[in-house]
Amino acid sequence: MSKRVCIIGGSGFVGRAMVRQAARAGHTVVVACRHPERARDMLVEGVSLLKADVTTGRGLDEAIAGSDCVINLVGILFEQGRYSFDAAHVKGTENILAATKRSSATRYLHMSALGAGKIPESRYARSKGEAEARVRQSRLSWTIFRPSIIFGEGDSFFNKFRAMSHFSPLLPVIAGETRFQPVWVEDVARVFVASIENRHIFGKTYELAGPKSYSFMELMQLLMRYLGRNRLLLPVPGFAAKIMAAFMQLLPTPPLTSDQLKLLQHDSVVDGEPFPAEFGSPAALEDILPTYICNGQAGRLQSHLDDSRTRYRQLR
Repeated sequence: MSKRVCIIGGSGFVGRAMVRQAARAGHTVVVACRHPERARDMLVEGVSLLKADVTTGRGLDEAIAGSDCVINLVGILFEQGRYSFDAAHVKGTENILAATKRSSATRYLHMSALGAGKIPESRYARSKGEAEARVRQSRLSWTIFRPSIIFGEGDSFFNKFRAMSHFSPLLPVIAGETRFQPVWVEDVARVFVASIENRHIFGKTYELAGPKSYSFMELMQLLMRYLGRNRLLLPVPGFAAKIMAAFMQLLPTPPLTSDQLKLLQHDSVVDGEPFPAEFGSPAALEDILPTYICNGQAGRLQSHLDDSRTRYRQLR
């Protein structure tokens, strides 16, 4: 059944995949974001863009009005100006929840992160945990999702290191032993879209990860192998990483901050099953990474997208 869905923060990497899948499923989608003028390429039938700022609440009532479901994807990886972790994650969630309660919508889906609230020394993780607490205190029909690192076409993880390896004969590897369990962006989007009308998951929190975990060093080795590049992967000692982060976080778009370094001291893997059984099976990193990180793989990527749509139809 077609629903009106408001996706807040929907112009980003994950949001674009989610909007595509939701529109294909027949839903009417409103994308609320700070800069809708930069996301006009998303305007297809059934999709509209509205300006909203979660830190102030401006535009949220207009964006959410008439919605059946609200999806909160807002998340920042580094603080900049008035957009602190608390402002974006905690105050932003409070503003979205308040606007949702003022509307006709009762369904609320929340994007959190693996490790939310479990790494007290990290402002990012702490703010994500506090945002979850606000959601649980609401009287909405909520579901929370905690993904590990998300990969896919246009991601800021593998693509960043691919770009770095193009110019440098060596790549610094910080916290090379830290383990991750990457999950495909299309699988994350599929779970959210399948949850819009699923009453059986109200009030639940799910972790989302791929089928296998890797150390940071293993991920870099895998990337270099697919790229066919022979690069020296240089482990960076802890004290040197702290100095690097202290300087890098002064840049307009920092590749590493002190808070991110604290997160890198902790594994981003799930304790139990990597992916909730009710949502099917997640794609393997080895099957997806070559389809977008290398040239000439568009056919394989399309095949995986078709498989994702088939799995979604089976869940409906």
